[in-house]
Formats: sequence, C-alpha cells, structure tokens
Amino acid sequence: MHQPKNDIASPQDIQILVDTFYQKIISQPYLLSLFEKLSQRDWSQHLFQMNKFWNSVLLKSQAYKGHPLILHAFLPAQQAQVQEWIHLFHEAVEEHYNGPTATAAKTFAEKMVRIFAYKPAQL
Repeated sequence: MHQPKNDIASPQDIQILVDTFYQKIISQPYLLSLFEKLSQRDWSQHLFQMNKFWNSVLLKSQAYKGHPLILHAFLPAQQAQVQEWIHLFHEAVEEHYNGPTATAAKTFAEKMVRIFAYKPAQL
C-alpha cells in the first residue's frame, strides 16, 4: 500500500526536493555539463543557493537574493535538454510530494523554463 504524500511545507522538504532533483541532473551527463557551465561555483554552493531560491518561492522566506534570469540568460540549452530538465524536476516533486505547493513548484519551474528559453529577436 502506498503512503500518502505530504505537501511541501518546510525547509527540510525543500532540501529533499533540491537534493533529489540535482541527483537526477548529475545522472544525466548532457544536463550536468549545462549546469557546470552555468554555475562556475562548486556544487555545494549552487545547491545552497537553490535551497534559498525555492524556500523563497514556495515558502515565502525571502532568503534568496539574486537574479536567476540573468544567471540563466545565456545558457546554451537545446530544446531536448530543457524538456528533460522540466521532466526531471516534475519527477523529483512527484516522488516525494503531493498538494498545492507541490503543484505550484511544478508550475513555477515551467514558467522559469519558458522565460529562460525566450530569446529576443536579433535586430
């Protein structure tokens, strides 16, 4: 029998989500290379920032101070990589959580992908 899943409700839940997602990224060499290009810092620093980011977005902690759009604007991701990224994020959420905040996490990630994938027309 499956245990019911709780919603994302605490910083510990965010930690589990971020750790699960990045384990999935690390297992995919073609995605890992993009993240390594994006973040020249070590992985522990990147994960620390992602925890603060998702705590701010989902739990309204205001812990994150930064500009993820600027950091991701020039990421040379291909459409297949973007689709795999969102698939893995959804998978990470769904493995552990169910509820309105879990749904909000997936929705927000999809919005981020659309924003990051947007490339203005060349003049």
